[in-house]
Amino acid sequence: MLRTTVRALGACILLTTLLAPLTASAHEEVNVGKYTLEIGWVNEPVLLGESNGVFLSVVNSETGDPVEGLTTLQVAITTGGQTRDLELHPLGEDAPGQYAADFIPTVRGQYTVQLTGKIEEQDVDLTQEIEEVEVAEDYQFPVTLPSLPEMSKQLTDLQAENQSLRASATLNQWLAMGGIVLGLAGLAVGVVSLRRK
Repeated sequence: MLRTTVRALGACILLTTLLAPLTASAHEEVNVGKYTLEIGWVNEPVLLGESNGVFLSVVNSETGDPVEGLTTLQVAITTGGQTRDLELHPLGEDAPGQYAADFIPTVRGQYTVQLTGKIEEQDVDLTQEIEEVEVAEDYQFPVTLPSLPEMSKQLTDLQAENQSLRASATLNQWLAMGGIVLGLAGLAVGVVSLRRK
């Protein structure tokens, strides 16, 4: 009986281990000469309007050593036909050969990383798509906040309404002043006609 229970428990643990979903990483590995580059996002899932950045890991494929001190590699990010150069910096002392280029993605969709320059003596000219940026609503709890485009539209609508209200207030002020002037003129006519009698 005990053997059967232990075997069943062992089988369950083995199945759970084999069938458990592995941690998904959207980082892509690319070989450039004798170097293996891992490119992706610093934080995943990638959410619209959240602080993030391009993640880059560089390893010498021949030695397996991380490549530190990259100063001759430039990073740019492109989406929707717009490109921005980014500043590449080491992730920290505890992450040799790993770098980040920080920015906040403000448009949903596909982003492309462009790497140019050199890794040690190796020329680099690489373009790599990375994971798409998602809206945050699927991850927000307990309140779902509007996305940046929604807030921008709401702000534009409020500004238009504000302009309309200002124009209406200006018209009302002129009409009020006109009414005061006409009232004073009527009062003056009344006073003059009383004096003539």
